[in-house]
Amino acid sequence: MKKSLFWGSMAVLLCIIIFLFTASPSSTGTHTQNVIEKITGVKAAEAHTLNFLIRKLTHLSILGLLAVCLTLSFTKNPYYNAWILTTIYAATDEYHQSFMPGRTSSYYDVLLDSCGAIVAILIVRLVRAKRRKR
Repeated sequence: MKKSLFWGSMAVLLCIIIFLFTASPSSTGTHTQNVIEKITGVKAAEAHTLNFLIRKLTHLSILGLLAVCLTLSFTKNPYYNAWILTTIYAATDEYHQSFMPGRTSSYYDVLLDSCGAIVAILIVRLVRAKRRKR
């Protein structure tokens, strides 16, 4: 029970962090592209591509991490519950972004977040299966 509470708390904390980053002007695509250009010294076209890749990998990994925390917090139907809650949170976060200056909302990002959750949940499931075999 204590582990479930810990992982549930980590999930809530991660949701708060995601919300704060979404609301931050420094998290806009333009801002991160400018930072990439300054740090790497690459031209705008290459920085745009790199920025796109970094932002999409961030979607996959952060929402995947949320899915892991949620999976470890549930005792009943952990995989399904974690996936559905992560996807719902991703959708609400994208909706929140639609109100932020310089930010846009995208159904594709929700789909990407949902896929990141599925991959992370499958990894948790595989690790649990290997531990059970020992």
